[in-house]
Amino acid sequence: MLKDPPNYFRHLHVPTADEIVKKVLKRYPELKPKSKRPKHIIELEINRVNLTYQIIIDKLSFLDKLPKPESMHPFYLELASLTVPYQKYWAAASGLKRLREKLKEMWEDYRALVRAAVSLEEAARFRREAVGRALSMVRRSRGALSTIREFKYAVASLPSVDFEEPRIVVAGMPSSGKSSFVKAVSTAEVEVASYPFTTKQVHLGHFERGGRRFQVVDTPGILDRPWDSLNEIERKAVIAIRHLPNVLLFLYDVSEEGYGVEEQTEVLDNVINVVGKEKVVVALNKIDVANERKVELAEEEASRRGLRTFKLSLKTGEGLEELLEELVRRAEEDLSAAPKP
Repeated sequence: MLKDPPNYFRHLHVPTADEIVKKVLKRYPELKPKSKRPKHIIELEINRVNLTYQIIIDKLSFLDKLPKPESMHPFYLELASLTVPYQKYWAAASGLKRLREKLKEMWEDYRALVRAAVSLEEAARFRREAVGRALSMVRRSRGALSTIREFKYAVASLPSVDFEEPRIVVAGMPSSGKSSFVKAVSTAEVEVASYPFTTKQVHLGHFERGGRRFQVVDTPGILDRPWDSLNEIERKAVIAIRHLPNVLLFLYDVSEEGYGVEEQTEVLDNVINVVGKEKVVVALNKIDVANERKVELAEEEASRRGLRTFKLSLKTGEGLEELLEELVRRAEEDLSAAPKP
């Protein structure tokens, strides 16, 4: 299993067809014959063929570094496939590998033809044909290269999550305090990433307990709206998120300014449907400026669903340590029970 697909793809260069063609056309004229003797002219034509094919083959060497879909965690595959289906990505890669093998065959054939030419004119004609065919094949591969580049950028934009370490996902409606929670508990700089279907930022932080690293991820634009309000792409994204949490913290905003308890409970039900009730922990945030009626209603809704609630104020720190202890315990239990890849 590839440990960190986003970081891997960020450092993998996938050229465009134009980039390959431009490099050939730039280097091609730089070759000069040693003299005007026929054997040196033939040698020049062979070198031109060699240079053209060597550049193209070298530029396609990234194909050997492309990870197979089955080597990536379903979380990455399903989210990246919202931009480019992974089947299309791998079909493009397979097609380019076949093209590369065809180019290698042509390379050998044209080198032999140029070397066996009966005149300088015939050698030049074979060289022009060899270069022209090679560049034409590269130009026709524009679509396949573009597909792979789009898939690369889709994966690279995602947060880097270590699925061998415990993961805490934070959900709730806007203003519930998701990103504030991530920043409050993280002991290092919070990573900022994105999901392919939203322009909102995703915050990924971590902290350590008992020598173990815990990851904390918020979910802006994903689990903050009722299911009925999501379009097809957003629903697929929500389903992909089911792979992420060992435990999911749902934050109610119980302040005067926040959304109503009914609206927030709709989102809670959405979360339960996606990840399962057994993974959900509920916290009532902004308890320092709480509307007591909202606190009571939120506690009733959580209790009705068999969920324990914690009172929390990220502003004052009230309740944070007790909540973290519960999240750590639940995350470790779930990770220990999960099947090993």
